[in-house]
Amino acid sequence: MATEMGQSQRIEQGLAITPQLKRSLEILQAPALDLHDMIVNELQTNPALEEINPSEMLERPESVGEDPEDFDGPDYQEPNSAPSDEQLKRDFILNSIPDTQSLREYLLKESKLDAENARVAEAFETLVGHMDDRGFLDADAVENAISKGFDEKTVRQALDMLRSSAPSGIGAFDMRDSLMLQLEHKNMAESLAHKILEKHFELLLKRRVDEIASLENRSPEDVEDAIGEIAKLSTSPAHDFAEDTDRYITPDVAYKKEDGEWTVQLTNEYIPKLRINPEYRQMIAEGKLRKDAESYVKEKIRDGKSFMDAVEQRQNTLLNIARAILLKQPDFFEIGAEALKPMTMQDIADIVQLHPTTVGRAVSEKFAETPHGLYPMKFFFNGGYNNQSGESIASASVKEKIRDIVSSEPPQKPFSDAKIADILSGDGITIARRTVAKYREEIGIPAKSLRKRF
Repeated sequence: MATEMGQSQRIEQGLAITPQLKRSLEILQAPALDLHDMIVNELQTNPALEEINPSEMLERPESVGEDPEDFDGPDYQEPNSAPSDEQLKRDFILNSIPDTQSLREYLLKESKLDAENARVAEAFETLVGHMDDRGFLDADAVENAISKGFDEKTVRQALDMLRSSAPSGIGAFDMRDSLMLQLEHKNMAESLAHKILEKHFELLLKRRVDEIASLENRSPEDVEDAIGEIAKLSTSPAHDFAEDTDRYITPDVAYKKEDGEWTVQLTNEYIPKLRINPEYRQMIAEGKLRKDAESYVKEKIRDGKSFMDAVEQRQNTLLNIARAILLKQPDFFEIGAEALKPMTMQDIADIVQLHPTTVGRAVSEKFAETPHGLYPMKFFFNGGYNNQSGESIASASVKEKIRDIVSSEPPQKPFSDAKIADILSGDGITIARRTVAKYREEIGIPAKSLRKRF
């Protein structure tokens, strides 16, 4: 049968993101200090942009020698106005882009860079598929990988690579193994804390301090100090994946009470003020440039205007969301975290007339300065419960109550999870013991046996 070659055409629908939209998304998601770095980089690479002194009035730049439509993007939509067709189109494209990387996606990306060869990378991917939400491997992970055709040496290489990955403690087979891994990452493999986990874990769970001290020929005070080091470790290492403890955190918005009224403002001190360089605008106005030079100048002005519009929209979006949070969570600002109410992205999206995904992207890695401390803006979004009187109470508020209960417990006889659940029930909050354990681990409070002090 003869084969023939030919050409054909077909029409397909697809989703394309322009460089401008990609940049707009990056700016929307960028924390204050990252945005500052992006602006500095843009100033260095685009001569049509310049920074102006804060004392000067920042005017929206006008295009000169061109139809304003060539440079000006759509104005930002106020929350009480209907979004334009252009805004709806933009939101649709942005909301169709996958959100930030999961731990699994991050690990697989890193494996392609760090793996010794493609086979090790494949074995690594198989092991990652056996990890639970805490970052722990199931007991049969290695055997299952070998059963899929990987030799033992390859699997061991992949396992070592996983267990040395960040965040420290992932790739362990249980909590004890994870705690030991975390100490090893801190160069504490020879410490007393590591020895206690390795040789005396059962005694540790029973808080047999004197017995451990005798077996290790150390003082009870040394053992107490070692247990204190263990208590600082994470019982759910994958939970902290999104946190960057090395990053200096600066608030993006600040809530203050002025003349009896709560207000919110953007903290713009890290955001340089920009405008189009007047000299470049004048070049276009005079019309004396060569065609190629004129095209270059126009392109840089458009790029600069697009960048400034994206920054402005990011700031407006963040401010409107911050105002909506103030509207939905007034008791938090008066009382604190214990007064937080259940609130979803959809609740805020309805107020600011954006897609919930856009709201989620806008508040990602952003922080709010409040009279009660510095909080991630995502802190305000959480599910909740109805207490015995029918009032809604946020899960974050329940976590705060658990934190308060633990902080006031007798150090010689810390409360069990069941006891904490009973105390919460006495406050009108019915919650299961297992949920208490889950919340306790999420806020970094160790188990009862690790909290006991003498």
